[in-house]
Amino acid sequence: MKSEPIKIHLKLFSGLHKEVNLPEYDTHKGIILPVKKGTRVRTLLKSIGMKRMSSNAYFRRGERIGLWSKLNDGDEVQCFKPSGGG
Repeated sequence: MKSEPIKIHLKLFSGLHKEVNLPEYDTHKGIILPVKKGTRVRTLLKSIGMKRMSSNAYFRRGERIGLWSKLNDGDEVQCFKPSGGG
């Protein structure tokens, strides 16, 4: 028996949307993607064509998460490139 896909709200910051294959991505709203239950952050990002993942920061509900974190229905995942300034 197949389980229903879960929905993940993905938001890409620091220009990351330019590095992936999501022509319908809205820079203000992000995008909602259906994925299989138990999908990890890394798998989600690979599915949209992200190649460089390890140096980015990922957050869910204000807490930092790793690439191997499993996603739950309704999660909002925020992805940031490292940046510096002064």
